[in-house]
Amino acid sequence: MIKKIIKRDGSTVLFNNNKITEAIFKAGKSRFGESFLHNEAEKLSSKVVEILEKKYPNKIPTVEQTQDIVEITLMAQNDERYHQVAKTYILYREEHSKIRQIQEDIMEGKSTRLPFTENSLRVIAGRYLKRDGKTGKIVENPEEMFDRVAKSLANVEKRYGKNSDDIKKIEKDFRDVLYNFEFTPAGRTLANAGSDTKLVANCIVLHMEDSMEGIFQTLKEAALLQQSGSGLGFPFHLLRPAGQRTIRNKGVSSGPVSFLKVYNEAFGIIKQQGRHGANMAVMSIDHPDILDFVQAKRVEGDLRNFNISVGITDKFMKEVISNSDKPWICEFGGVKMKPRTIIRDKYGNVSDIKESTMTAREIFDEIVSAAWSNGEPGVVFLDEANRKNPVPKLGRIEACNPCGEQFLQDGDVCNLGSINLEMFAKDGKLDEERLKEVTRISVRLLDNVIDLSEYPSERVNTTFRGNRRIGLGIMGFADLLYMLNIRYDSDKGFQMASKVMKLINDEAHVESQRLAKEKGVFPNYDLSIYKEKNIKMRNAALTTVAPTGSISMIYDVSSGVEPYFALSYYKEVMGGQKLYYLNKHLEKVLRERNLYTHDLIEKISEEGSLQNIKGIPQDIKDTFVVAMDISAESHIRMQAAFQKYTDNAISKTCNFPNSATKDDVMQGYILAWQLKCKGCTVYRDGSRDVQVLNLLKNDEGKEVKRENKKFEETIPENNRCPECNQKMELKEGCATCPSCGYSYCSV
Repeated sequence: MIKKIIKRDGSTVLFNNNKITEAIFKAGKSRFGESFLHNEAEKLSSKVVEILEKKYPNKIPTVEQTQDIVEITLMAQNDERYHQVAKTYILYREEHSKIRQIQEDIMEGKSTRLPFTENSLRVIAGRYLKRDGKTGKIVENPEEMFDRVAKSLANVEKRYGKNSDDIKKIEKDFRDVLYNFEFTPAGRTLANAGSDTKLVANCIVLHMEDSMEGIFQTLKEAALLQQSGSGLGFPFHLLRPAGQRTIRNKGVSSGPVSFLKVYNEAFGIIKQQGRHGANMAVMSIDHPDILDFVQAKRVEGDLRNFNISVGITDKFMKEVISNSDKPWICEFGGVKMKPRTIIRDKYGNVSDIKESTMTAREIFDEIVSAAWSNGEPGVVFLDEANRKNPVPKLGRIEACNPCGEQFLQDGDVCNLGSINLEMFAKDGKLDEERLKEVTRISVRLLDNVIDLSEYPSERVNTTFRGNRRIGLGIMGFADLLYMLNIRYDSDKGFQMASKVMKLINDEAHVESQRLAKEKGVFPNYDLSIYKEKNIKMRNAALTTVAPTGSISMIYDVSSGVEPYFALSYYKEVMGGQKLYYLNKHLEKVLRERNLYTHDLIEKISEEGSLQNIKGIPQDIKDTFVVAMDISAESHIRMQAAFQKYTDNAISKTCNFPNSATKDDVMQGYILAWQLKCKGCTVYRDGSRDVQVLNLLKNDEGKEVKRENKKFEETIPENNRCPECNQKMELKEGCATCPSCGYSYCSV
């Protein structure tokens, strides 16, 4: 009997006749549909095995030899139907041979059976697959990456007394959700779990003590964390205002913004040396230097290494809405002060400070005007964040991570993971039972990530282990809506958002309670709201929605809770050839309804949206909306729908058209506060010279939506894309990746 088979990479594995059966059945069904029966494939497969046993009685056949026998067997049958199946099988084999060659080119000789797109594999190869420490050569394929992650995280269970059978079951659960594309931990976990590199998360907040030693001690810790790839948030309102006396040297403070610039320069140097994390600077509206902070990024290109957000209070928002005529009064260290305008010389030194009598509304106008101009600052609602603080006795929450989905105390961390909602659309409905099951598995997996994590900062190690926060979120929400024929900005869309997030949040909390009985509560439990409620919990917080940039690219789905930016776009490659990319769900619908034509796809690529294209049925237009088809109010209402059932916060950009007024932006911020969001980031299309998602012009001068994944300012020396490791195209001081759209620009 044939017991083993030699794979293409030379390894020997157990022979599985079912794979031959399924390959024949797939070819037959492709050619003849439902009339080709599975038992036909089984009979043909048995004949293949008989021939193999006769031809290779004392040898182990290869995969290629086995496939040759399949073709011969099909053609030898006295039935024209099977001859047609043979032709389909041959074409299928040739197509897969081409795919394998592309995969091997991307992954340096490795291939995969998992349904990753070519661009997905470029990202995976560039960022996540394990490499040889000496040669830098890729030494695993995506299946082996998932196996590595599943095994290392399942082995954590040994610390809690699990036997080998239990651990194997847990490892299988972890591996299944990864292989099924149902869930993935964040990129650092994919890259580092089970490897020699220490495991870290991307979301950390660090406070700085209001002293020179404290400021630079935090900078030192931050630099080490940046070097590890962690993203950081800082509350700069903890530093004394500009002009205030310093005790030790009898001088005056240069103010928080000056130290923000120091941090920015330091992180810029780290960025040039390799991988780095993003950063968020937060300044409370109560700080006297708030006007200086709001203007810190008014010139595009300033503070390149930071996002900035203003920490808004309920008191401030109430005065804005009531249009109070009272001057806004700030406070620092118990001393009430007026907000000030800080005048600096060309070297950045404080040359003059002028007190302001601006009202809350007038200050808010300044914030809105800056955001209208270039998208920053964002706003974060600190009072709302602290109302939902699960560990209030540990201290007040003062800042969030760079993308705004994690509000954390000093030194706290949250490791992230996302459920891919696209995989839970079954027969036109949400598969709730499988979603619950995957949620339970994901919570255990992320909780185990904590046990393997270690940071180059003792305060971080102490705090994150004390709280055991995890950030379970989602991606592929727009894909789910497309598959269920639900419009994003509709009541059904908002209801689906709440339904999905409530299910995940509720099930995550139940699982955390179960893990608390099994493994114990988080160490800071006595400082938490759960102690008061007498609810045993393993984790201080469980759910959040991150932007899922790279991992959503891997799974070819929409990021976080965002709608798609465009349904189709084209990339122009060398030689002037235009390659058109069409949303996979839209393509399926257009083909099913016999609407698919090259001219239509070209038109969609020019428009990005369906709304102004004639000949497309209204029901398709209603389902397949994109970001710019959706009102700013609806963007905010969608964020609020998710926020209602999320422990932490939501990373989302509320897109405004270029024609939006400053009052539109103001009303957006007000609505976000009224709906109890924890923050709000707005972006008016075209308000930056360089933006992540662009409207370009084609040869005929028409606007074209095109997705450029990221812009930075320094072209890397090796001119390889950090997203997918492909050679980038240089032109006039800029470099663009032809595969994934990642761009660098030095002009």
